[in-house]
Amino acid sequence: MEYFLSKIGEYTIEPVGRQVGYMIHCKTNLGKLEAIAETLKAARESLATEVDAAKTRGETIRPDVELWLEKVNLITAETDEWLKDESQAKLKCLHGFCPNLIIRRHLSRDSTKLVPEIVQLYEKRGFSSVSYGPHQKEVSGVTRNDYVALPSRISVVKKIMDELKTSETNRIEVCGMGGVGKTTLVKEVYKQAAEDKKLFDDVIILLDVKQNPDLEAIQKKIVEKLGMEVLDNETMHGRASRLCARIQGKMILVILDDVEEKLDLKLVGLPSLPTCKILLTCRTRGVLGFHNMRADKRFHLDVLVKEEAWSLFEKMAGDVVKQNGCRDIAIQIAERCGGLPLLVVTVASALKDESRLHVWKDALRRLRRFDREEITEKVYLAVEWCYNNLDDEELKPLFLLCGIVVC
Repeated sequence: MEYFLSKIGEYTIEPVGRQVGYMIHCKTNLGKLEAIAETLKAARESLATEVDAAKTRGETIRPDVELWLEKVNLITAETDEWLKDESQAKLKCLHGFCPNLIIRRHLSRDSTKLVPEIVQLYEKRGFSSVSYGPHQKEVSGVTRNDYVALPSRISVVKKIMDELKTSETNRIEVCGMGGVGKTTLVKEVYKQAAEDKKLFDDVIILLDVKQNPDLEAIQKKIVEKLGMEVLDNETMHGRASRLCARIQGKMILVILDDVEEKLDLKLVGLPSLPTCKILLTCRTRGVLGFHNMRADKRFHLDVLVKEEAWSLFEKMAGDVVKQNGCRDIAIQIAERCGGLPLLVVTVASALKDESRLHVWKDALRRLRRFDREEITEKVYLAVEWCYNNLDDEELKPLFLLCGIVVC
């Protein structure tokens, strides 16, 4: 008998009591809902301010942040429906003399269901960052037009990409003499790595590091490119701590081009981590010689073979090299470029679409004078020749400015 009475209480009295409780505590439950909803709205406004600032900087908002804001907007809109004046006006019937028990129970019950959902959303409000830096918009001249797919370069790029995909390789050096094409090669690596969304969370590239080899300057550029703020009066050590925290748990590729001096990357804030990979170019090997942070893999970039040098020259000079009068001279000019891509591109570009045969002959004669020079000196002399052959005086300052940026 007691068992049946307990079951009757369980299936009748308790549910009825719960429904009555909804009606009695309606005002209290709605008050709780309103209070926690206001707290969630404040958190939303705070995060929305950060999002607006990130968008102003041209950054990409993280998908989880956008999803959280979307969920908050939906649930606060639903909450507002329950709390608006029209709903409150329905709490009484008979011209306000008698409480509308059905509406009170309905509002009270639903408000108690919304509160846990709002609390759960509020607890998930903490995000380490709201955006990704604008890494795909590097002002670095990284374009497809910079890269000519030559077999020897395709092979090296593929090997580097394969190494970047292995957990054993974290530090890679690409070595070679000036003008051999190291910068162009790592630009292609940058593009391929940035396009592979599954490989890295962030990919950044710093060109011409030798122009400003100061460690703190390098550190600030890396911080900016990762979408972080460069704080005033912040010490290098403090910035390194923030940078180190930023890359923890993320797959990062940092490309440093044309490094002349040894770099203490640990001091910068890039310690040896399996998730942080470094690719740099240098003319002499061993620039990763601090704190046992030596290169795990090193690639030496050689000059182009004869066939590749001609292929590059032909592409840069245009269809004029196919003419019978120019072709033989063009081949000789390409050979005297010594397989250096920079020299090939510089000379071929200067002669692009030039149909006057005497100009080609003059170019060959001048290049023959450089035969006894060292290869580096030959590059500078060829560049000087290209400058002197500019017909438009207004282009010469622009040429010099480009030389400052590239050399």
